Amino acid sequence: MTKYIAIAVLSLALLIPATSNASRYTFDDSRSGELIPGKAYLGLKYGVFHTEQTVGSYDVDMDNIGFVFGGEINEMLALEFDYSQTVSADKEESGGSTAKQSVDTLGFFLVAKTSGDVYARGRVGYTRIEHEIKFMGDSGSDNIYGVAYGIGAGMKVGKGAAIEIEYTVYPETDEFFGVNVAGDIENEFLSLGFVWYFE
Repeated sequence: MTKYIAIAVLSLALLIPATSNASRYTFDDSRSGELIPGKAYLGLKYGVFHTEQTVGSYDVDMDNIGFVFGGEINEMLALEFDYSQTVSADKEESGGSTAKQSVDTLGFFLVAKTSGDVYARGRVGYTRIEHEIKFMGDSGSDNIYGVAYGIGAGMKVGKGAAIEIEYTVYPETDEFFGVNVAGDIENEFLSLGFVWYFE
């Protein structure tokens, strides 16, 4: 997992100067080329990751904490890297034994948002989810890849910060730990975050 985070952070470190430079130039009727600094941002978030089987009784909630790191293309578009991990694994009883489940998410997103002190935002991207279950001293993990999308809203706090709430739908699967399941396994994340902007 560490190598994926390192690759993602390095990729964004290379992307942000390009997106910032692209947003520095705006032209009015006189083609003056006024400089407008693009901004990078860093955010922390906390929320509930929910996994549910559409047919059956599988229903798990986990407390996840994560961060986002992004760069603005312009005032309304941005690219961001998103990562979260479980900090409080959900426990279920199975045959008298306790099973613990956790989930990590990793993704790259294109973000669109409205202007103003209170704004709406939406995003779409490609993600990886890693589910892990620990049961009777053994553990196993399963990866799911696919498109994720989310909607949310934010409110600016001061000049360089904002509070955001977001609901993200992650890719679903009909196979879990190599076993076909009835219906689909759905994955969703509701989070509250704090974002800092810097030039």
